[in-house]
Amino acid sequence: MGDVLTDIGEWPVYQYVEARMDELGLDADAVLRSMPSISDGQLSYSLVRRDHSTAPDTLVKLTIAGFAHLPAHAGVWDMFLAVLNELSDRRVKAAYDPRQVIEVTLSGPDLLSDLGLQDEPLVRLLPEILRGEPSTWQGGGNVNGGVWMPAPSTFVRRFRNVSSVDEYLHRLRGWIEPARQPAAVLASPLSLVGALDYLDVVWRLRFGAGLLVVPSAERAARLAFDATTAEELDNRLSALGEMFKGFDVPGDQQQGTLRRLRVFLADHLTAEAMVRVESAVTTLQNVTYMRNAGQHMDAALQAAEALRSFGLTYPISDIREAWQTVQTHVVSALGALREEVQATLPAPGARRSQARRPRRHTSSNSRRGVPPQAP
Repeated sequence: MGDVLTDIGEWPVYQYVEARMDELGLDADAVLRSMPSISDGQLSYSLVRRDHSTAPDTLVKLTIAGFAHLPAHAGVWDMFLAVLNELSDRRVKAAYDPRQVIEVTLSGPDLLSDLGLQDEPLVRLLPEILRGEPSTWQGGGNVNGGVWMPAPSTFVRRFRNVSSVDEYLHRLRGWIEPARQPAAVLASPLSLVGALDYLDVVWRLRFGAGLLVVPSAERAARLAFDATTAEELDNRLSALGEMFKGFDVPGDQQQGTLRRLRVFLADHLTAEAMVRVESAVTTLQNVTYMRNAGQHMDAALQAAEALRSFGLTYPISDIREAWQTVQTHVVSALGALREEVQATLPAPGARRSQARRPRRHTSSNSRRGVPPQAP
């Protein structure tokens, strides 16, 4: 494919690639599918992109990872990295205005001239290369009236000061495939139910009323069971969502339960404690996003982000692992809420001294109405 780019300076069509593969006794589609990739759910980045089509006129395009295997086209790597760094720098150094949104838009021809890249081989493919890279999907290859006008998004700053293709791909992998922490093993199938109970007890001690309103014993019991199918996972998430929805939190009843929880605790805890509380409540909110996705198609985007926060892929590939991971995160979040509320309880000694009134030392005679004898 590198030879074709050198000869014609354009992307070849799939029919041509397939014919060349046939000459070698290879199945073009199988070869393209077998190439190494960085994947997370529906998002996949490989050496070649062809929009998952085998139509004869589909253009087969190389990614930067693909060009990295073609030393003859090392100039493309250097050109891409130079432009990527310049786009990220321009985005960072733009003159922003606190009163209005500033659109960061550049002239492509001027950008290439400033970088001395206007005469590079394959430079006319650069806008298309940028459109195919996750780092510059947003605003990297806009063409307006036939003129390339890149408008780098804030996302490009993740790749600022990249100095090599290896470093670029390393950062790309870190974004597409975030490091997944192994799910901790729960001490008991009742760990989740226990965490809810412990929080309820501390809440009752601190605020004088319970937090937990159990919708039904049957739904609460579901939380102790494993999940091995999509239906069972949806069942468990629904039961957990009902538990959160039933939290009896004072405040504006027009607001969602978790929103009221944030507002209420902000009035009773320190700003330092609220940092941990916000993180914990976000975890609970992410569970509801996962639950909603199983019941409402338009919630899929929120669910995908929620799964990423748990280190899981979208769509879910391992149901059992997903449920165990969610349980672990929720137990941790409920524990954080309990600890921060518990930290505001009076010390045990102080509570006893307030609860008990000092006794009056009286003699048996005084209780019978006889004046006490002088010492």
